[in-house]
Amino acid sequence: MSEKSDSIAPATPGDPLDFMALATPRLRASVERQRGILVPAEFAEMVGAIRSVFGKYTAKLNEHAAGVDRGRALHRLMEQAVKGAAHVNVSCRHGCAGCCHYEIEIMLDEGAVLADAVRGGVAIDVDQLTAQAARERKSPLWNNILDPRNRCVFLGLDGACRVYAHRPAACRKQLVTSPAEACTTFGAPVSPVEILLAEILQSAALSLSGATFGSLSKMVQASLPAN
Repeated sequence: MSEKSDSIAPATPGDPLDFMALATPRLRASVERQRGILVPAEFAEMVGAIRSVFGKYTAKLNEHAAGVDRGRALHRLMEQAVKGAAHVNVSCRHGCAGCCHYEIEIMLDEGAVLADAVRGGVAIDVDQLTAQAARERKSPLWNNILDPRNRCVFLGLDGACRVYAHRPAACRKQLVTSPAEACTTFGAPVSPVEILLAEILQSAALSLSGATFGSLSKMVQASLPAN
């Protein structure tokens, strides 16, 4: 099941992650769990470590110009972060595409990367892209994961991603250990793999000055020339 992004919001008073403009829901949940477990000194040390990593990721991303260059840099960094879960026996396999039917939110930089792939010859259903991009954020239309109108425009008929090398950071870190069929079964428990470095990295990307994020369809459409 794809990560819901409705919890992405600015920091609030007393927020231990107040040094981030935005943080992913999974990072916030992980930090809150640890706040309830660790003694104050240990918790402060953990937050300090997160702040340090966040700062390093921010600096690395800022070395690149906004757009395709920074989007690709984000993807390279995410691949490195996800390697930390290489020992986990994930159930994600070629052709299982439940998470390719959700409202995935990506950075505008990543939309530029995908638009570049389209300009390079990857064909997409423009009508489907336009219809999805017109939806309001968190539209209930996304709730029916079996609806073909919710298919990612980059998903092939064989259930495989046609731009796998250029897939967004949110897709790269979306791994589960529960059976693949659970991702398309209403009410079935889904067990995502939590990768702290991946969540800190995506939070750093979200927090960049002037950064824009939105649904994959919106960000790709915004990066393609108007007809």
